Amino acid sequence: MFFEVSVNLISRKQGPDTHIPRVTSSGEAERRRDAWIPMEKTRQVLVAKATIPTGTYKPDIGMMTMPGVLLDEDIEDEIGEPIVMCCREAKEGCRRGSLTPSLTPNERRLKDLVQMGAFGAAINHTAMLLTLYGQGRGRQGHLTIHTPQTLQLWYIRLALLLKTKSFAVAQAEAHPFSQLEKPDIFYQYYPESYGNRTGSMATFSFRLLLAELPMHCGKPKDSLRRLFCMWAAIKKMLNNLKGGFCEDGSNIELSDADRADSLKLWSAREAKVVYSIINCACSIKDYGLAMELLGQLIKRDEPPKHVLLSALGRLNLQTGNIGGAEVCFNEAYLYGSSGVRELVDRGLLAIAQKNYEEACTCFQRASALDPSNIMILNNLGVCMFYDGRIKEAIALLEAAIASNPVNTLHESIVLNLCSLYDLQSSKKGIMKKFALLRQISKYSADAPTTILEKLYG
Repeated sequence: MFFEVSVNLISRKQGPDTHIPRVTSSGEAERRRDAWIPMEKTRQVLVAKATIPTGTYKPDIGMMTMPGVLLDEDIEDEIGEPIVMCCREAKEGCRRGSLTPSLTPNERRLKDLVQMGAFGAAINHTAMLLTLYGQGRGRQGHLTIHTPQTLQLWYIRLALLLKTKSFAVAQAEAHPFSQLEKPDIFYQYYPESYGNRTGSMATFSFRLLLAELPMHCGKPKDSLRRLFCMWAAIKKMLNNLKGGFCEDGSNIELSDADRADSLKLWSAREAKVVYSIINCACSIKDYGLAMELLGQLIKRDEPPKHVLLSALGRLNLQTGNIGGAEVCFNEAYLYGSSGVRELVDRGLLAIAQKNYEEACTCFQRASALDPSNIMILNNLGVCMFYDGRIKEAIALLEAAIASNPVNTLHESIVLNLCSLYDLQSSKKGIMKKFALLRQISKYSADAPTTILEKLYG
């Protein structure tokens, strides 16, 4: 049996990846965005690259990043032939058109595949694009030249592998990148191509993805170690900026406005890393660490305090501290929490108190204010079930999917709906689940593996 109540402790929307600064030169914006402090071994290689005549310096091959595409596993053997046949039937018309393999791979085609939910086809497309850059199948362990474009392709590919829960492949393909600290990831390694440009060719989002990846592969402590290393690096960059230097410690003169923009950008990125640490700590039930970090964020002057207090309240609910949660929620309202968030908090508090009728009322009111919010719909369905209204719960989720299938065919809603079908009737439930699978295949070219397993079970 599987019923998921969506709690949503920390959302990355609260910690934007980029600060939108005042109008400034593109060079300064790029420098700020790409800034990073290389580790000492990497710095020495970059200095040698800049001072030794071009073509004569040969760094240790072990210091190079040498990625390559690996063959993916065939999912069909794992999910059963009935599911495969059903998927093929539902996708047959689609595959004759928009999913036909492209003879000329390009980034526009990749974007289209991602937008239509054809994640498997998009992964294959990244392989074709990386092959054009000499980083395709069989190339792992071979010297290569990196560009911002190739690293962005790798970021997209690894993100898609995580999206499709291909964790083993993602981990193996990400291994050569380590934590993006090798010298050939930096612009300084290619002075003949980028001149005096400095910083990381890999984006901050790519660094964060690689830091979080072990958590998805069952190694959350490795993620915590990587995330704390990122946090330490960002703290050092912020200290450099406050001390009158650039992020990497160089003595480049910055205007007061540019320095202020840099501090805002890297403070926001620091918060984003802390959010990831909190989520990682929650995944291993280290609620003490999560609460401590949330408390540190709340003490900052920057908003949104009410969002963080709400998150702390929800974390208290997960630990069973209902009284503490209520205190946090009340304090959040004083800082401006109202509307949907307040109703959701009250609904979650009612669930913890097993007052499902009150919880249903809160989620119904919240859904009226934000009808497209999947988390609210999911929680409302769960509350209806626990309140003994299984038919209403099924009708609610089915109506939500029928009215907006593209956005509502979400994994948590589908899995809960499948569990409700199993409870209602085993025979009819199987037929309804296969009908649901056909609907998923109609609006999303790939169904997540967990959904296929649940439908097949």
